Amino acid sequence: MKKSISYRATLMASLLFGPVTVYPTETPGAIQLPEIIVESNRSSDDWNKEELREQIEQVPGGTNLIDLKEFRGSQGSVARVLEAEPGIVVQEFFGGNDQPRINVRGSGIQDNPVSRGILLMADGQPLNQADGSFIIGLIDPEHSRFITAYRGANALMQGSTTLGGAIDFHQRSAFNSPENAIQFEAGSFGLGRFGVELNRRKGAWDWHLQSSHTQSDGWRDHSDARRSNLALNLGWNSDSIENRTYLTWVDNRFDVPFLLSKERSLSDPESVLGDYDTPFDRFMNVEVRDPYRDTQQWRLANQTTWWRGSNRHQVGIVGDWVEDSFRNPAVQTNTDASNIVLDYRFDRSIDITSLGHSDVSLFAQANHGELPRQYYSVDPGTGQLLAAFADADLEADNATLTAELQQQLATDWHLLVALQLAHHQREINDRLTPGLLDSQFDYTAFNPRIGLIFNARPGQRFFANLSRSSEAPTFWQLAISSPNPNDPLNAHLQINDLKLQTATTVELGMMQEGDTLSWQLAWYYSWVKDELISEVQDFAIDGTTVNYDHRTVHQGVELGLNARANPGFFSHDQLTGRAIYTWSDFRFDGGRYDGNRIAGIPVHLLFTELEYFPVPEFGISLDLRWQPEDTHVDHANAGLQQDQYTLLGAKFSWRPKTGLDLYLELDNLTDETYQTAYVVRGFSPDDPNVPTFIPGPARSIHAGLRLHW
Repeated sequence: MKKSISYRATLMASLLFGPVTVYPTETPGAIQLPEIIVESNRSSDDWNKEELREQIEQVPGGTNLIDLKEFRGSQGSVARVLEAEPGIVVQEFFGGNDQPRINVRGSGIQDNPVSRGILLMADGQPLNQADGSFIIGLIDPEHSRFITAYRGANALMQGSTTLGGAIDFHQRSAFNSPENAIQFEAGSFGLGRFGVELNRRKGAWDWHLQSSHTQSDGWRDHSDARRSNLALNLGWNSDSIENRTYLTWVDNRFDVPFLLSKERSLSDPESVLGDYDTPFDRFMNVEVRDPYRDTQQWRLANQTTWWRGSNRHQVGIVGDWVEDSFRNPAVQTNTDASNIVLDYRFDRSIDITSLGHSDVSLFAQANHGELPRQYYSVDPGTGQLLAAFADADLEADNATLTAELQQQLATDWHLLVALQLAHHQREINDRLTPGLLDSQFDYTAFNPRIGLIFNARPGQRFFANLSRSSEAPTFWQLAISSPNPNDPLNAHLQINDLKLQTATTVELGMMQEGDTLSWQLAWYYSWVKDELISEVQDFAIDGTTVNYDHRTVHQGVELGLNARANPGFFSHDQLTGRAIYTWSDFRFDGGRYDGNRIAGIPVHLLFTELEYFPVPEFGISLDLRWQPEDTHVDHANAGLQQDQYTLLGAKFSWRPKTGLDLYLELDNLTDETYQTAYVVRGFSPDDPNVPTFIPGPARSIHAGLRLHW
C-alpha cells in the first residue's frame, strides 16, 4: 500500500536533516501522546531508489528502473545505458554522441534519425521541444543517477501522449551522488573523455556541479564527434518544501558519414561515398557535401515541491534554447528554437470509500515553443550553401490535463482509472514568400486508461490495462524539404496535411522479485489509427510522411530475467546473469502494404550477460547481442534486408581500493561485419548501389577510471 504523503514528508526530512521530532498539538480535550522521533538508517540514495521503485510498482504496465551506480563500465552515451533493457530497442547510427535510434513499442521507427514517439524528461520535466521532437545526442546519461522508463501509455501521468511512452533521467544531486569525482576514459577510434563532479551540502542548501568533454575520430571516415557539457543542480530544503534549480549547457557536434549500399557495407564498411570512382560516389561525395549536425543548448528549469498534510503540490517551469544546424548531403536546416513549459501536479492520499486507501492525482502542463527554421541547398560541387529556398516561422502550443485515481479494492487488489485531455496546435508562417505556405493544424484527444494490479504475494504482482494514446506530428513531418541533388536550385518546402495518430492498447504482464531470481514480462497489443508512416525515396534524403490509410497493429513481448548465485569457488564469490528478449510484430492491416511488417525494427532481439565476481572488488562479464533474423528495410517486404548478426562483448571491472574504480570494455570481439541500422523505405530501389545501410562498428576496446572522494 502506498505510504501517506505526510509520512513521506516526515521521513524525507529525517533523511535530509537528521532525526525529526513530531510534537503533539494542544487541542482541548485531546489525549496527549508522547513525542515520536522518526529516524532512518537508509542512505539518501537508497531512499531515492525506493521512492522510484514504489512509483513504478503502482503502474499496471511495463516499466524500467536503472540504477547507474550499479552500472559498471562506460556511461558515455544513451545507447550504452539503455541497450540492455526490456522493451527498449537501440540501434546505433554512427556511434559516439550522435543520434541513436531509441524505440519503444514501435513509435516513430521510420524517422531517420528517430526524433519523436517518446517523451524524454529530466526529473519529470520535458526535454522535448514544443512540437514533440527531440535531439537525443544532447543527453549525457552521466548527469543522471537513475533512469525510469514508462513504456507506452503507462506514461500517461507523466504527461506523455505518445505510443512509445516516456524515459525520465533523474539527475544527480549532492544527496543521491554525494561524492566528488574525476573520470577519464580512452579507447579505439580516438575516443577520449574527461569529466569532473563536485558536491556540497551546507544547511538547507546543496549543489551538484558536473562537467565533461568527449571527443572521437569515429570508426568510419568523416565521423569525428565531440561533446562538451555543464550541469548544475542547486537545491534548498525545509521540513515541508523542496526547491531545485537546474542549469544545463551542451555543445554537441558530429560529422555524418552517411549511408552505404549493401555490398559496400559488407566489403568496405569504414568507407564513405566519395572514396570510390562510381557514379554514386561522384554524385553524393560526403567529403565535399560535408553532412554534419552542430547543436548548442541552454536549459534552465526550476521545480518546487511542498507537502501539507496528506497533500503534495509540485510546480515546475522550464526554459530551453537550442541552436541546431543539421546538414544531410543535399539540404541544411538551421533552427533557433525556444521553448517554455509550465506544469503543476497535485497528489492526495485519502480514504474516500469503505473499500480502502485511495490516491488522487492531477497533472496539468502547458508549453509554447518557437522554432524558426531556414532551409538551404548544398552545392554538389563545392559543398557551399546556396541561398535559402525556404524560411518558416514554426510555432507549437500544447496543453494537457490528466486526472488519475488509484483505488484499493481489497488487500491485494488495486484499480487505476485515468483520463487525459490533450490539445496541440502547430502553426507555419512562410517568411520567404508570406502567405504562400501558411498553415495551422489543431489536434485534440481524449485518452482514457484503466488498469488493475494484483499483488499475489510479497515481491510478485500481476497487471493489466486498457489505454488510449495520441501523437501529434512534429514540424519534421509537417514541413518537409524536397531536395533535388541533381538540381539544388529547384529544392522546395512541402507542407503535409497530417492527422493525429491514435492507438488503443491492451497490456498484460507480471513481475517477480526474489533474492536469487527476478523477472518481468509484458505483452501488449495496439490498434493504431492514422499511423505516421515515413517513406524515403531513392537518395535516402527525400522522404515524406503520411497517415497510413488503414489500421496498423503493433504487438510485442518484453521479457527481462535477472539471476544471482554464489558458486562457492571462493569465500565471497558471486555469479549474476541476465537475459533481455524483445519481440516486435508490427504489421499493416489493409491498404497497399496489407499484411506486411512495418519496416524499421527487428522482430526478435536478445541480449544476455553473465558476470562473475571472484571477490567483490573484481568482476568479469561476457555478453551477447543477437538479432537472429534478417529484417526488411522496406514496407513492401520484397527487397533489401538487414542481415542477422551476433555480437560478443566482454567487460572487466576492478575496485582495488576505496575511491577508485577501473574498467575495461571490449566490443564486437569477433569483429563481425554487420549493419546496425538503415533508412526505412516504402519500396526497395531497383539499383542495388543506392545507399541504404549504416554499417556497425568494428572490434573496439576502451578503458576508464573514476577517482571519487
